[in-house]
Amino acid sequence: MQPNTFVEQTINGLQRGLVLFLIASGLTVILGILDVLNLAHGELYALGAFISSSVAGYLIGSSGLMAPPTSFDPVMSFAFVGVLILVALVTALIMLPIGAVVETTLIRPIYDRSQTYQLVLTFAILLIIADLLELIWGSQPVGIGFSSQQAVNDIPTFELIGFGNIPSLVAMVIVVSLLVGGALFWFFSQTKTGRIIRATAIDREMATALGVSPDRTFTLVFALGSFLAGFAGAMQFVRTSAQPGMGETALVLSFVVIVVGGLGSLRGAVVGAIIVGILENWMIVINPEFQTAAPFAVMVLILLVKPEGLFGTWGERT
Repeated sequence: MQPNTFVEQTINGLQRGLVLFLIASGLTVILGILDVLNLAHGELYALGAFISSSVAGYLIGSSGLMAPPTSFDPVMSFAFVGVLILVALVTALIMLPIGAVVETTLIRPIYDRSQTYQLVLTFAILLIIADLLELIWGSQPVGIGFSSQQAVNDIPTFELIGFGNIPSLVAMVIVVSLLVGGALFWFFSQTKTGRIIRATAIDREMATALGVSPDRTFTLVFALGSFLAGFAGAMQFVRTSAQPGMGETALVLSFVVIVVGGLGSLRGAVVGAIIVGILENWMIVINPEFQTAAPFAVMVLILLVKPEGLFGTWGERT
């Protein structure tokens, strides 16, 4: 691997890993607080991607908030990036009530049952969402459009440091994902609501005895997980497209991420996602036949050497 190629694949892998982190963080939060292994989480990510395609249809274009500029303009180009971020935020906000409804109507009645019921139920939700996606948006991939992607790629970013082969969309996804990830850590460490959620994860009985409502906390957590999944789906839509089957792939890789990082650990989700994302992109150049297998090989190695994952469990070591 040539040095330039190595750096390029590492940057692309970082972008891939940060999107995986947004997906896996939602899965991690739900698992760490609710103790529910949500098999439908990947389809919530896919739902976010398809919803963002509809939101983009309303906000982008001659009849929307802004049309993509045809060439680089310092004001218009960055304003258009702001519109794309707005698309992701609106999508994620739409996912909040969807997650709340799913938790209150479907997940809440089975908290006291064995995990077998939870797995069967969330798998059923997965299938229902997958069919709804095909029913509403069809079976073909949906993209944001070449003109919109080109409007972002016209902004000089990586070419300023000698890596012109990397599109500026990658820089946008990296920066936005880092901001969302930073806001997530700030939320859990600095806000009262975040500390209540962490306290509930560490000792649910004590939190309840102190007046914390488990029902409200669980609904908030599931809605937050859906928000993160939706935002990640929107980022993936902007970067490439929304396509059938994307949820299954994301779910499997999210499981790899949380096993490598540690079940329920946000810090572990960051490290695990970056490892998986960069390793996948390295394999594209080193040996494409092992691109799919490489993350699973790392997961097996972690399970053999450190079964609890790199950062253990959720709570004080978030």
